Amino acid sequence: MGRAVTALNGANATQYFYPADDQWRLTRLPMKASTVLAEGAAIGIEISSNTTTGYYTLFATENASGGDFVGIMAEPVAATDADYATAGKLKAVRVPKNLYAEAYFAVGAGTFTAVDVGKTVEITAGSLGLSVDTAGKGARITKYISSSKGKCIFSLPATETA
Repeated sequence: MGRAVTALNGANATQYFYPADDQWRLTRLPMKASTVLAEGAAIGIEISSNTTTGYYTLFATENASGGDFVGIMAEPVAATDADYATAGKLKAVRVPKNLYAEAYFAVGAGTFTAVDVGKTVEITAGSLGLSVDTAGKGARITKYISSSKGKCIFSLPATETA
């Protein structure tokens, strides 16, 4: 866990998703096999054949089909890791304590301005930022910081279930 805590204190503070308040807890969750997961990636439950698998993986562009947002990766999973191909390997994830836990986000696509606050948008492909010009059920923008950075919440209800 030491590697994850160290990384959370600085390495990802300026890219991807990162907790913006104290409303997040660090836990370990079982990950899908053979999937590269960057520190700061949005994570959701894996859905396969219209049912959950018990493993976590990259969050889809929005929380449809029951694959709701679960947390933010606190440590990376690389293809060179000894347990990369192991289903159920436990990895550190920041999970929100409540519906209004805020996270910093990186703009993954689109032109971000202060008028975008309040919009609900999609998560970018790869789960590493927000597509600020694409309406969707991924996250709600709560604060403008710069053209490349803002704050968001993920407490959007899914309209479909697995």
